[in-house]
Amino acid sequence: MSAPRPLLRIEPMHGNAIAPRGADDGSAGTPRGIASIGILYVIGQGQYEQLQRMVFGQEGQCPVFAVLDGAIVDDLPPLLQRHAPDAMCLFSGDLDPMLAAAAPYLLMLTPGSGGAQLALRDGWNSHWGIVLVTDPGTQAHALRAHLRRILRVATPGGDSMLFRFYDPRAFRSVVPSFDAEQRKAFFGPIRGCFVESRDGQGVLYFTRDGEIAPRVLPLAAAA
Repeated sequence: MSAPRPLLRIEPMHGNAIAPRGADDGSAGTPRGIASIGILYVIGQGQYEQLQRMVFGQEGQCPVFAVLDGAIVDDLPPLLQRHAPDAMCLFSGDLDPMLAAAAPYLLMLTPGSGGAQLALRDGWNSHWGIVLVTDPGTQAHALRAHLRRILRVATPGGDSMLFRFYDPRAFRSVVPSFDAEQRKAFFGPIRGCFVESRDGQGVLYFTRDGEIAPRVLPLAAAA
């Protein structure tokens, strides 16, 4: 079966955002090198609790998920097996162990869960991934199917490439440049995305139906 046609078309101008030769399984074929991650801003317990209030304080019953990046997080698959055993790889098929280790994974978050600790405490401000607030009733398998459709993007030249939207740096660089049609295709059932800020002092909240620019939510200073 041939791979689905990419939903998005973007310019290949962000080195950390895309990787060449997106394969039928959604992968880039082999793990790619990641640029130096630079200065990291470790958060404290109070900031973790504040993040949880931001993320889980949305009105209504909105399922919350995270996508974590195995290319950034050391030993992510065994880590998820211990703390979020229901996590699902966004790549399909029987993957080479090296590719499986570097793949992105989708996990559902609930307050205080092991997955929430990984995404909102251990990995926040360390480029581990992004957090998604979805429409009420969104199921993990349906969200995975949507995310797999936006993993592959087409360049103006027709090349298929892997879009590393789950890297906060790539997200911040690319998503604000989308036009209305691209934005609708990208977000799908996702109401909003929480992404770490560049300076580590706040949280960026990108919405599907609101302004193009994200809301900037300040984090209290670490105790």
